[in-house]
Amino acid sequence: MKTIRLITAFTKLTPFQLGVLLFTLAFLVRLAVIVYFRPYHDLGRYELERTAISLANTGVYGNPYAVPTGPTAHVSPGYTLILATLFHLFGTGIRAEVIKEILAVSVTSLQIALLPAVAGAIGIRQVAGLIAGLVMALYPARPLVEIDGDWETPYMALSLMLVAVLAAQHWRRRDLRIVTAIRHGIYWGIVLLFIGALLPLFITFVVVEAFWERRRLVKYFQFALIEIVVVAACLTPWIIRNYFALGAPVITRTNAGIELRISNNDLAAPDQRENYLHGLFNRYHPLQSPTEAEKVRELGEVEYNRRALLQAKLWIRTHPTRFFELTLGRIRCFWFYTDPTSRIKTLFCWLVNVLGFTGLAVALAQQRLEGKILGLIALIYPLPNYLVHVGLRQSYPVEWLMLLLGISLLARALTPRSAGEHALAAAH
Repeated sequence: MKTIRLITAFTKLTPFQLGVLLFTLAFLVRLAVIVYFRPYHDLGRYELERTAISLANTGVYGNPYAVPTGPTAHVSPGYTLILATLFHLFGTGIRAEVIKEILAVSVTSLQIALLPAVAGAIGIRQVAGLIAGLVMALYPARPLVEIDGDWETPYMALSLMLVAVLAAQHWRRRDLRIVTAIRHGIYWGIVLLFIGALLPLFITFVVVEAFWERRRLVKYFQFALIEIVVVAACLTPWIIRNYFALGAPVITRTNAGIELRISNNDLAAPDQRENYLHGLFNRYHPLQSPTEAEKVRELGEVEYNRRALLQAKLWIRTHPTRFFELTLGRIRCFWFYTDPTSRIKTLFCWLVNVLGFTGLAVALAQQRLEGKILGLIALIYPLPNYLVHVGLRQSYPVEWLMLLLGISLLARALTPRSAGEHALAAAH
């Protein structure tokens, strides 16, 4: 009863106050994790950070591997440029690491703060968004993913939330004006500069929206063409840079060959951590293998990845049964990863996904808008991860989605539309 009264009290807050509350809770909890565990003492660098440091210190957007290899498109430019600015201003030691982690915590906290508003925008009860926000704020199940800032993962989660809102607004309002197409194109262009892996999701939404607007297909084609042109304009500077720096007009990233080869071979496992412990990174990845990095420098990044991709494809063709087993294992790892550091975290994530899939199935059966939008994201976003090894980081961007669907399911099952929810709806 106390919990219900507390939730009801929260519903009396204005949207801004509610967002500030969730942001503050999430930020303070994660700040406490930083203060207690001091992860900023670990200055091990991965490809994105190495590229940012190279850009900050030498002006070269490159050198992501074990030895200097020159210009790169291994990582997307958006977050890399942010880190490069940070390293340029504050150096590359512990001070910069602390600031980097606080930045990551801020983005994660913003994502959590927006959950009630996102829930309302896509058709889920805002009380469910509030509860989901409180759960994520108070229990960081994947703290290093949210805190380290080594990768753009928090930005990816935030981007998927805004993609869902954008789709909901478009599918409700059926707004095909030119200004809307330009706005959508700018948003998607910025997202793809941060997270090139979301390009398949963008293409999927364009195709699905064509079906959604099939009665106005000619007008929608005009809308989609403008949207695609704007996205292309946003990506053009990156493509031109890659053409002159790498000799090929790379649209997003060059690392597909590396990731597929390290994930599909005689020694590979579905779990990224297991592959690391068994030495596959030292054997196949130029970040850990100076020998492979030398090959990148000799062949060039594009050619090196082309050859790695051919090796991966050949192995897949000649080992179809093993590839199928690895793919099933990667699907399991994506949705039901076993965290070796904590049984509680593992059970929490499994419970969230079981409830989330149940909530998604119910929403789809009832033809609700949130089921269509979130179901599309849950279907398309993970697909590339089923082809390469999986860790905790890969599935984090859809944790909010599954939690929201699961809590929405429980809220609908256990309670009618409550007075507290009416208050929250009125406040919004």
